[in-house]
Amino acid sequence: MIVFVAVLIGLAIIAGTLWAVRFIASGPPPEPDTADVREVDIPYLCTVCGLSLTVTQAHDGEMAAPRHCREDMVEA
Repeated sequence: MIVFVAVLIGLAIIAGTLWAVRFIASGPPPEPDTADVREVDIPYLCTVCGLSLTVTQAHDGEMAAPRHCREDMVEA
């Protein structure tokens, strides 16, 4: 029984290490196309802590509100 548990723990460590190496080796995501970015001026406010944030650039299309304190921010 102890050998079985040790083998399972060893396999979990190997699987986790392989996942981490693949994740790091994949590199950062590609840079966004600058043609898709537009200038905006949208102020947001966190209703939990009161943090104020202004979004100045966004991708074309529907823009979701940023999250802070695990809650969606509201437009100020």
